Amino acid sequence: MNSIDFTSKAIVFITGASRGIGRTIAIEISRKLEQNSILILLARSKTGLEETKTQIAEVDKSITVETIAVDLSKPDINEYNDIFKKVLSSVDTKDIKTAIFFHNAAHIGTIKKTTDLIDLEVWREYYDLNMFSCVLLNNVFVKHMRPVAPQLCVINISSLAGKTPLSNLGMYGSGKAARELFFKVFALEEPNIIVFNYSPGPVDTEMFDSIVQTAQSEDVRNSFREIKNSSVLTPAKTVNKLLDLIEKGDFKSGDCIDYYER
Repeated sequence: MNSIDFTSKAIVFITGASRGIGRTIAIEISRKLEQNSILILLARSKTGLEETKTQIAEVDKSITVETIAVDLSKPDINEYNDIFKKVLSSVDTKDIKTAIFFHNAAHIGTIKKTTDLIDLEVWREYYDLNMFSCVLLNNVFVKHMRPVAPQLCVINISSLAGKTPLSNLGMYGSGKAARELFFKVFALEEPNIIVFNYSPGPVDTEMFDSIVQTAQSEDVRNSFREIKNSSVLTPAKTVNKLLDLIEKGDFKSGDCIDYYER
């Protein structure tokens, strides 16, 4: 059974929770969680995380919310192990039934033609954040949470760009493709863990705006501008679709579901 029972106590980790889709996941899932549940929010911006925490408190003050400022562009498994040890020593883990990890943190990378993507350091920095920190955090999550929670669930925020070639998005798309396949292999190897790749569709976020404003190709800028003016999704709409899917279990572990409903 792939569904998540939100009526039982859960501990939920969300990367990139200081803004955009990550913040919306944190706020919207707080509406569903059992009141003794725990939210762990990770991002680089401490200020942004505290703003997210404040908005969660307006929904439900009984949920425990911990914020952790960490630079995921510098992957460090020792730091991640320390974070989990600190979290588990500071919160009440009794009666936790489910542990959930949302791998959401990402950035768009350089939005240029593939033949102009020649800066190796930029490539390394991109993959450090978008791929390698994700791999290490996933390892640490399983290691520390398997003894705590009977049910583990991992959700990777994917993208259409990881499946379909889109001009100027070679760097971004390659990272999303790598992550998606990694989690499909993870699901194959860990049949007792719920694994879900979710492509949220075109969402009105700062990342989407950066494509509209800075893509090298004028055609790409115009195409994304047209989407923004006609059919872009709100973060709340796509996040609530995601939460509805995992609550109902409408997927097979390892699958990727793409959301384009308007």
